[in-house]
Amino acid sequence: MGQGSTRIFNIISILFLVLSVVWIIYVVSQLTAPPAATSSDVVSALPTAMIPPTLPPTNTPVPTSTPTDTLTPTITLTPTIAPTETPIPSATSTITDTPGPSETPSTTPTPPETFTSTPSETPSGPTATFTASPSPFPFDLREQQVIFTQNFANTAGCAWQGIGGQVFDLSGNPLQGLQIHVFGGDVDRFIQSGANTLYGPAGWEQQVSNTINANTYYVELQTAQGTVVSPRVQVLFPSDCARNLALVNFIQTRPL
Repeated sequence: MGQGSTRIFNIISILFLVLSVVWIIYVVSQLTAPPAATSSDVVSALPTAMIPPTLPPTNTPVPTSTPTDTLTPTITLTPTIAPTETPIPSATSTITDTPGPSETPSTTPTPPETFTSTPSETPSGPTATFTASPSPFPFDLREQQVIFTQNFANTAGCAWQGIGGQVFDLSGNPLQGLQIHVFGGDVDRFIQSGANTLYGPAGWEQQVSNTINANTYYVELQTAQGTVVSPRVQVLFPSDCARNLALVNFIQTRPL
């Protein structure tokens, strides 16, 4: 019995082995065989062959519909209406009635006339005032300015700084007997015309410093009684050895 059952098991095992080999062969043959065509493949193949011949002719009528659409250009009559309406800007041309501005230039000439009249009066005014305003003093500067020069009236050279000059009457002749007031800084002196004839018969001189400097001094002409008869003259020295003498000459412009 033991051997008989063993044989049966062996036979069964052989059968299962054979079946397994057969199944494996079947599966391998199915895997290696070409795949069968599916319906989706057939459908995808059909449109490529059918679309070119059939669809274009059926769609060709569509261009025929497009010429009918060319009726829309007829609607372009509206642009023609637009130019016809453009005459409205021609109404703006009526703005050329701007003769209003043209009238303004006609009014503008009148203001210039007023301007011309006013300046014609203004020059006469100031000129009259200048000519009519007499000097309050009977003496004035002869050269209308102070003249700076190098010291020539003494031997001090640059170790000296002073003011000198002359006095003249209405006829231009030397006038003696008047006094000159020189002041400024620490200087306050009176000198008579004719005291220093190195400057002329009615010459005068006043030293203001032992060295050159840039100080400011003032000069007035007075009568012997002390009445001021000339404007106050300012003398501003340039602190220059070549110009350490200031010449201030007075001349009479009207009777005393």
